[in-house]
Amino acid sequence: MTDKSAFTTGSLVKQVVLTIITLGLYPIYWTYKTAKALDQGTNQDLSPILAIIPFVNIIVFWQISNAAESVTDQGAMPIFLLFIFFPIISWYWVQTGINAVAQQ
Repeated sequence: MTDKSAFTTGSLVKQVVLTIITLGLYPIYWTYKTAKALDQGTNQDLSPILAIIPFVNIIVFWQISNAAESVTDQGAMPIFLLFIFFPIISWYWVQTGINAVAQQ
């Protein structure tokens, strides 16, 4: 981790509500925002703009999974597989890790 100031806390409840209100579009924004924060806050080189392109966004999921290792106690592969099959769990792990770093 190189810059803890790149991370801000995010309310998981608020994110779920925004997902419902936007009919599922908020997670696209969250993926972009999270990739951008991890790009700035870690020594990983991420491509946040790919988060908004369907099917190509799988690259960003992998990049986020690798970068999230420094903010969570989870490995890259479990986070990535959960992004694909159970995204709500990976979302929870990554956001909880970012919140923990932001509150330090």
